[in-house]
Order: sequence, then C-alpha cells, then structure tokens
Amino acid sequence: MIRYLDRKTDDITRYVEIDLTKINEQEREHLKRRVSQIYGEHKDIVRYEGGDDKLVYKTEVLTPKVAKGDRLNLLMVLGNPATHSVQSGMFFAYERRRSKQGIEKWIEHRFWTALSDCKVLTFYRDVANPTSDNIEAVNKYKREHLLNGTYKSDFNIFILPYFSFPTPSSVGVSGIKPIVGETIFAEMKRVEFYRFAEVVVSNELKNIICFNKTAGREILRQTKFEEKGIIQNQPAYIINDPLKGTTLYYSEPTRRIHTQTGKKILKCVVSAILSQGVT
Repeated sequence: MIRYLDRKTDDITRYVEIDLTKINEQEREHLKRRVSQIYGEHKDIVRYEGGDDKLVYKTEVLTPKVAKGDRLNLLMVLGNPATHSVQSGMFFAYERRRSKQGIEKWIEHRFWTALSDCKVLTFYRDVANPTSDNIEAVNKYKREHLLNGTYKSDFNIFILPYFSFPTPSSVGVSGIKPIVGETIFAEMKRVEFYRFAEVVVSNELKNIICFNKTAGREILRQTKFEEKGIIQNQPAYIINDPLKGTTLYYSEPTRRIHTQTGKKILKCVVSAILSQGVT
C-alpha cells in the first residue's frame, strides 16, 4: 500500500506513494477532505496522481554523500517532517516569531542552534538569519554542507524523520492519523519501521539519538532490546534484533532542545557516545 518512489531528487527530498485502492470509499473521502483542508497551499507536497487512486507526498531524509572515516556515524531520529520545511527542501528550515505588534519574522531554528551550542554540529560560517528573501540560499548552503560532510563535528550526521508523512509543525506526529485514517496509519507504522531498520543496518549506524517519544516507542515495540542505563533521567537501550547492537538514546523533543535541560541532556548523550568510540 505504501512505497518509496525512485525519483530524481535533491538528495534530501524523497517521494512516497500511498495506494488508495486498498482503503474503502469512506476513508478515501475523509482523506481527500483533510488533504484539501490542510495542504491547500502546499499542493506540491501532498498531491493526487493517477486520478484519485494514488496519493504522493514529499518527505525528507539525510544520508550524507560523504561519510568521513575519522568521525563516528550518528543517526538523529525525529518525529515527522514539518510542511514548511519540506516546502523549503531543508530540515528545520526556520521558525516563525510574531511580535506583540503582530509583526512576523523568521529566525534560525532552535535545532541548529542547540546542535552548535552542544558542539554536535557547527557550520563553518555563520548562517544568516532566514528571511523570505534569503531562505533559498540559506537552505541550499545547509543542504550542500550536510550532504558533503563539510562542517565541524565528531560525527557524520544522518537525519531521519521516523514517520515520513509531513504535517504542520503545530500538530506533528499526533496529526498524522486524523488526516490519513486508521487503515493507512496502521500500515504506515509497519512500513516506516522497515524503512528505519534498513537505513540503520545498511549504513552500519551504531548510535541513535531519538528526539520523539512516539518514534522511540515504535522502535522498541518492534525490536528486541535491553536497557543500557540512564543518562540524565533518560533511558538508553541496546537493540540487538534486527539492528545488530545499535544503541538508542533519548533527548528532549526539538521544541525543548534549546532549554538548559535540553542542552544538558544532549551534551551528556554525546559524551557517552564519544566515550565508546563506536562507529
């Protein structure tokens, strides 16, 4: 019912197809109505193909083209993509802020700021604060350097939203099921795990930082694991089957990663990974 499509992309954007002939007419009508309501201004992100029989959507995955041998491989697992980031072709493209006077401005997303503050990843030059005029150039810079590994870090950074279906950032993972319906969401949970496991195993990823509890629960639900310990009140697990001894760490959600607690947890997790020296 759900499959990844082999289409030419910019190497972060991917395409996923849902075969709607596998669901009943009531579910199809519900989905069509919700897609029209939510993605009206993002029709190139979620759209119908083949009449109304297939729904194709964009998602995002970062698998670096260049993985440097003197770095550890690190996978960051997120919840699901935000529509505005998929539209921009870059994870965490920007954050919106509104002043008391009602004036909206864009700022650098807290995710990138926290990674830099915690010395996980820093771009070689300061990235300009995003605006509607420069956002394309800012995201192009990040995308190219993430794909080519040209940044300051002890890690080769991989980024994977566990659930590939994009939603507005205000609803996140919890918004997927009300949009796609029960049947598609059940299949999604099955397919997304196999996609996640394939990324981990094929890239020999032995360290994962999970920023979303729902994603973490889904991973543990479908694997055999043992508890490794507690880091700053967050559990860590060694997952043997089918991930071949990969360690899963938890961090604060991205919405809280910029806080003092969020940064403290992330720094402790990173220190634990570096102390092992496992690729």
